[in-house]
Amino acid sequence: METQQEPVGEHTASENQSVPTPGYRIEGGRRYYDRENIAYVLPDDDEENDRVHLQHWLLKVIFNGNYNSPVEDALVKGIRVLDSGCGPGTWTLDMAKTYPNSTFYGVDISTRFPEAIKPPNCHFKVHNILETNGFPDNHFDFIHQRLLIAGLLKDHWRKVWYLRPDLIMYCANSVNKVITDYVNKLAPGGWLECAEPAFGLSHNIGPKYQVLIDAFNAMCQARGLFADIPNHLEDIFRDAGLINIEHKVAGGPIDNDTQFGKLGWEDFKSAFIGLKPVVSRVMPEIESDERYEAFLDEVREECIERNTHTQAYRIWGQKPLVESE
Repeated sequence: METQQEPVGEHTASENQSVPTPGYRIEGGRRYYDRENIAYVLPDDDEENDRVHLQHWLLKVIFNGNYNSPVEDALVKGIRVLDSGCGPGTWTLDMAKTYPNSTFYGVDISTRFPEAIKPPNCHFKVHNILETNGFPDNHFDFIHQRLLIAGLLKDHWRKVWYLRPDLIMYCANSVNKVITDYVNKLAPGGWLECAEPAFGLSHNIGPKYQVLIDAFNAMCQARGLFADIPNHLEDIFRDAGLINIEHKVAGGPIDNDTQFGKLGWEDFKSAFIGLKPVVSRVMPEIESDERYEAFLDEVREECIERNTHTQAYRIWGQKPLVESE
């Protein structure tokens, strides 16, 4: 299926709050994707970009850096890096400024990223990562992807069987669609790194917090999303042929008196406000804006009382220098 990509500069962040645009829908004053070839359930608007900017800094703090792959020396010398599903480009821009000798490419399904004001070693492109991206194989030394738990279906992540035209049965060959493509684009010895929220590893959760997570999981199941993807990424990396695989789980309080805790709550609340259309379908009793806001406030108080901690999962692996036969 051909991707219907919007031309660069066609829709800016300031336009997308309330103006109907082909391929999008407006719901509750927020702009959402409305295309069959895009599974992403969160909004595409200024508010979501602000949340993703905030989330970048939170992840940088809890993981003590923008990445864990052993690529520091290579980045300083100069390598090619792909940030896949880059959103507004916060990670891409931060890395490009830090490592001026390396070249960074960010791709996303819409023009959420800056087009003019950016470092000279930073480039952006509109691209659906489920489609062929135009980059040659063995091209990148480091590929980064994160926070697509609400944007990729299970069949985009996991092994899927495909039907060969010359057979009347499903054959035993299989692929991990997205991850395998990344491995193909990696140069031998290159590194792939992914990060996703790990709701199942949250600490000290209460019943109201659990209601939101259950609603999110139900929404993911209904839409074919992979809510527990952190539990499967190591196997997916290994099946794709990566070696030297490691992972790290890190987190922090969802709300307390610290600056980190307050920002953590802002990120959590903003995400679930963006998810209101799908969550309220699972929980119609909180469908009104007033009741939904009130319920989120109740969740916040519960998190403070229980000292709830959220967790994130980061995994990295290396493409072998010599492909196994």
